[in-house]
Amino acid sequence: MASKPMDKKPRSAQGMYSKYIFGIVLLLVLGFIFRESLGVRWRLLSADLFPCKNPITYSIGAFDTRFGISKESFLKAVREAETVWEKPIDRELFSYAPDGYLRINLVYDYRQNTTQTLQRLGFKVDQNKASYEALKQNYESMVSQFEQTKSVLEPRMEAFDIRRNIYESDVRRANRQKNISKEEYERLRAEGDSLEREIVVLNEMRADLRKKVEDINVLAGALNDLAKALNLDVAHYNEIGDSFGSEFTQGLYESHGEGEGITIFQYNSYGKLVRVLAHELGHALSLEHLDNAGAIMYRLNEGDNETITLDDLLALKTRCRIK
Repeated sequence: MASKPMDKKPRSAQGMYSKYIFGIVLLLVLGFIFRESLGVRWRLLSADLFPCKNPITYSIGAFDTRFGISKESFLKAVREAETVWEKPIDRELFSYAPDGYLRINLVYDYRQNTTQTLQRLGFKVDQNKASYEALKQNYESMVSQFEQTKSVLEPRMEAFDIRRNIYESDVRRANRQKNISKEEYERLRAEGDSLEREIVVLNEMRADLRKKVEDINVLAGALNDLAKALNLDVAHYNEIGDSFGSEFTQGLYESHGEGEGITIFQYNSYGKLVRVLAHELGHALSLEHLDNAGAIMYRLNEGDNETITLDDLLALKTRCRIK
């Protein structure tokens, strides 16, 4: 009779041991499934607890060749951008690694297309009021040229349609006749040749008009985005056709459960590329925007300096807990 209660203890201990093993296995499986998310959260937590202690490793992600820059040159610009922050405090803050968790992407969309179009047209646009006024003047001039070309093209096309309808009617009438005079034949042939030459000219004029529309749309989109970025209380410029999208953002830093990333959308020179990269790397260091228009961490990329200002330095030292 005494042996029965003794049998329950081994079975209870075995059950607890099985649950313990199952719990460990479950934790390992969940850890493997969510390893990237947990890794990101741990890195962010570590950066908050020990800021600037360990370098942020970065890698090159999506890379669009339509920018006309090689991956080697792009990586060189990233390295120059990281030294903007590292040199003043003599500390390694970033480090390149093929599998680095901060992915830096180069994505081509309407923004860079706008920049390249403006460069083709001979416009150098900075994010300031002077650029806005110059762009506005060119926009108004191009709209005027567009309206002038359109005013010439439309009646000319109407006249062409009338001539073509008359010609086709005369040809049908001539075909119904058994015999037509030599003079009528030569007239119809001459009119047909003239209409063929005219359609070539009209097609060239229409192609030129479509190109003007594309260029005007670029200027209108750039003006609207620039006005928004500069907080200007001005009228919205109408585009002839589809909109080019939302606010003209050159770069973007994102941090979420799947990782961290910097995406560059637009730049008009190598120097501006370095500056926008430096700005987004600043966000990766958890630096916020500054009110100083010359600072790397100002909300607009309008300066020409490739070194941080005193405001940038103070923000960096505060973040890195450097006295």
